[in-house]
Amino acid sequence: MKAVLTDPMSEPLWESQRRLNQAQAEQLRILVNYVESFLRETEVIDPHLMRTARGRATVESAAIMNAAEALAAGEGHVFSQYQQARFARQHLPVVWDCTRRGDISVRSLLRVVSAAEKLQSPVNLERLDRDAAAYAVSHRPAQLNAWLSRFVARVEPEHQARRCHQGHVERRVWLEHLDDGLSILHAMLPTLTAEAIKNRLVNVARSPQQAVPYDPCVERPLVQKVDAGRARGAGSAGGATDWLGLGHVNEADETRVSEEAWWTSLHGQGASTSSGGAASTGIAAAPTGVLAGTSRATGDPRTQAQREADLLSCWLLTGDTDSDIPINGHVGFLITAESLLGISDAPAVSRDRRHAYPAEMIRRIVGVQQHQLTWTPVPAAFEATGFLNRPRGDLSTEDPPPEDVSQSVMERVYRSRFVPRVLRRVIEFRDGTCQAPGCTVAAEHCDIDHRIPWPRGQTTAANLWALCRKHHRLKTAGLLDVPAVREPLPTA
Repeated sequence: MKAVLTDPMSEPLWESQRRLNQAQAEQLRILVNYVESFLRETEVIDPHLMRTARGRATVESAAIMNAAEALAAGEGHVFSQYQQARFARQHLPVVWDCTRRGDISVRSLLRVVSAAEKLQSPVNLERLDRDAAAYAVSHRPAQLNAWLSRFVARVEPEHQARRCHQGHVERRVWLEHLDDGLSILHAMLPTLTAEAIKNRLVNVARSPQQAVPYDPCVERPLVQKVDAGRARGAGSAGGATDWLGLGHVNEADETRVSEEAWWTSLHGQGASTSSGGAASTGIAAAPTGVLAGTSRATGDPRTQAQREADLLSCWLLTGDTDSDIPINGHVGFLITAESLLGISDAPAVSRDRRHAYPAEMIRRIVGVQQHQLTWTPVPAAFEATGFLNRPRGDLSTEDPPPEDVSQSVMERVYRSRFVPRVLRRVIEFRDGTCQAPGCTVAAEHCDIDHRIPWPRGQTTAANLWALCRKHHRLKTAGLLDVPAVREPLPTA
């Protein structure tokens, strides 16, 4: 199948990828044929060895060893590819043929196999083979992953719920130590929990006014200039130290106060302090500058990612999650009213369509009183985008309603170029992800952009779409075409 290219000049790249897909698929075919041939020959030479499962496994290991030597690859990797390719040839003939023609990459083939191995019904396996072949040809691996997750959960919800429960049983935290004093802290948690934690970190760390303490093991950078008011507050906290003795942050003036060399420099120049914290000489006399503040408003030079990492360290080490802004761990998902009422076990789907959640788990979460829920009914306009499930509830918003309140949120035209919160939420659910071709950035992390610029284009759902910041800039520069008809993002 011919790929649809935004720029026809990129066709040589597409053709080169097609040839690479064919070569990799041919290598998998040769690998499967070699191992099977090795097994057949051994059965003729030593039939006694091949009569037992253990003997057959030993011979298969020998074949894999030889194949790994020829491919200059690890035996574990080669064995995994052999098993997956053999499964695809036997149970996924349509996907296998598409891969051999070069229409699907081996990477996509292996992802389809991983999903197929979870299915119990031969009918569902046959359906996956047919549907996945059509989808994988025109979508990228990340999109294919999300589609496979939805497919498996939808056709066999009871098995997906069982796997989810087993995964929750295995939840744990572990460390992976890297070089140069760094480690990765892993936490295997329920997806909804992990999303809520990440959202809390993002929302607090993003605030310009929110003070985020530095990780105590990280050296705090210096800045060259601060205003006099902040300079006079440098001595207000005395010699307080944190758990590593690196000094507390005084949240009132955003300066670290217990660096020994710093205080030696101040007192050596005759600075006098009182309990009120005013230094007579001022900080400007220090030759190396002053320590950076812990909020962006006071000169925090850290990136968003660095602030999130330091905030997580603070929360875990101190057990204190207080902040100057409300900590929002909002997580959005789509679910039918029937599933909420227990009439159906059709799974819920995350707002970006990447994850599927068992209906029983969602019903349990909804039943917990401390969870604050906001229900957003899916308007009829969603039918055009392929989503027919309409959760029940009230559409709550703090935005002033437009003149004609009888119209649905999707149909209203707002006077300002700024998108009201209620409309933004609906568009996030409608689009799911950035609408640039192949992009999978979640819509809640995107800009809501006017397809036709305002004021020529109206602030209404039909003229708005989610674009991540990178693709928004490309569109503004005229390097991203606005399609006449937006392809809907399916939920099934």
